[in-house]
Amino acid sequence: MAPTPPALDRVDDRLARLLEVERDLEARVREAESAARARVDAVRQAATLGSARRLAEIHEAAREEQRADGERHAAELARIEAEAAAELRRLSSLTDEAVERLALRVYARVVKGEGPP
Repeated sequence: MAPTPPALDRVDDRLARLLEVERDLEARVREAESAARARVDAVRQAATLGSARRLAEIHEAAREEQRADGERHAAELARIEAEAAAELRRLSSLTDEAVERLALRVYARVVKGEGPP
């Protein structure tokens, strides 16, 4: 084979370096794509985990609100029962004559059109 002129050797060297640069850039692109996919996966996983945490917080808040509502309801029922018991004791202390007098007064007001007291 005949020796190649120096200009062709330089072209070959440049082409070889360009090929090496191209391969290096392709490797970097692959690494960047892989890193980007990994970051996207991590963000998705964090978002899913964050959503799960937030959902758990919402459920806990709902349970707490339900518990507080139950306590308020129980307290109100106890108050009503205490008032009813007090009223019942007060009414049961009235004599039959007093009840009869009150009934006649209410009846008279209703008959006159004044309505109950």
